Amino acid sequence: MVKSMTGFGRASKETEDFKVTIELKAVNHRYLETVFRLPRQFHYMEASLKKVVAQKVKRGRLECFFSFEGAKVAQQHLSVDWELLDHYVRFLRQAKERYTIQEEVNFKALLSDPAFLTVNESSEADPELPALITSVLEKAVTRLDDMRSLEGTELALYLKEHLVKLEGLLEEVKAALPEMEKAYREKLEDRLNKLVGAEFDKKIVLSELALLLEKADINEEIERFASHLKQFYSILTQEGAIGRKLDFLIQEMNREVNTMGSKAMSLQVTQSVVEMKTTLEKIREQVQNVE
Repeated sequence: MVKSMTGFGRASKETEDFKVTIELKAVNHRYLETVFRLPRQFHYMEASLKKVVAQKVKRGRLECFFSFEGAKVAQQHLSVDWELLDHYVRFLRQAKERYTIQEEVNFKALLSDPAFLTVNESSEADPELPALITSVLEKAVTRLDDMRSLEGTELALYLKEHLVKLEGLLEEVKAALPEMEKAYREKLEDRLNKLVGAEFDKKIVLSELALLLEKADINEEIERFASHLKQFYSILTQEGAIGRKLDFLIQEMNREVNTMGSKAMSLQVTQSVVEMKTTLEKIREQVQNVE
């Protein structure tokens, strides 16, 4: 089953004390990489949350955004360094008397300085929240996976359409082989007629023709390419991550097509090969989106 690596999933759940919202954004990546945007008190959950994601997502880069609402989500407390603040205020007042400064001490500015006052957040989360976060993430991942599956269905249709085109081009190449052999024979006989006249040894012609055809033989490449096409169709029906398999197969198919192009001495075959390479490139571009 084909799945796209791109997609979006969102889920939210609200209880009497909390509301948790999770948004997932997935893009292409060679492996599975999950990035969590979590508050500090929930960092310990990352390992278990990654397992939730990995149940449905095998490849791609996921960014996971978490939003929390509720008075009990995080406990905050104020911390003031009174001793340091006392020293600082005494210094300002002494400086004011020494230098006859009229300006009063700006306590608002002092208290905004983190050297004197900080707001600390408790590292302990409410015990109800971990289970709620996991539940919402499971729902968001399911929705993401549904979207990736839907896009994957469209990708599969696109790929199959181009595979059919490749099959037709391969048949054109196969159909052109007898004509290519005939052209070799006529070309060789014509050259011999011009060089030695009508009287020449037919055995020599057949021998030379056999050598030319052996050098230009692309039947093995045709058979391997046809086998790769069947394998491609088969992989499209497999479960799990198939993108890397398809990418490798495209490389092998390109290799066979390039060999056909280098061996063939027929304009028709060359034209078909060029069209095959163009179609393979279109397939390769879309395969990069397959999980």
